[in-house]
Amino acid sequence: MDNSEQDKLDHERLVTIYKTGNEAIISLIKSLLDEAGIKFLITNEGVQDLLGVGIIGTGFNPLTGPVHVKVMPEDEEYARELLKDINENTVAGDEESGT
Repeated sequence: MDNSEQDKLDHERLVTIYKTGNEAIISLIKSLLDEAGIKFLITNEGVQDLLGVGIIGTGFNPLTGPVHVKVMPEDEEYARELLKDINENTVAGDEESGT
């Protein structure tokens, strides 16, 4: 099996561990997963402002859905543990307190 076939199989196995439309949370998640050495894939990130619909009201483009953060099944438990305290209020609270 060559690398492209292995990559395809790996992508088919990916599991979604988080969905959001909040760009600050997406950046935080990327940073945490990078620091932990967990390989991940972000889907729908580049299409949030596509088709002129934007993200008004829902936090994500209603035509494309929220951004999905995906990892390999063997990393799922650890990744979920890293992200367990992140929610839509995490970043808003940090901005309000100035930290």
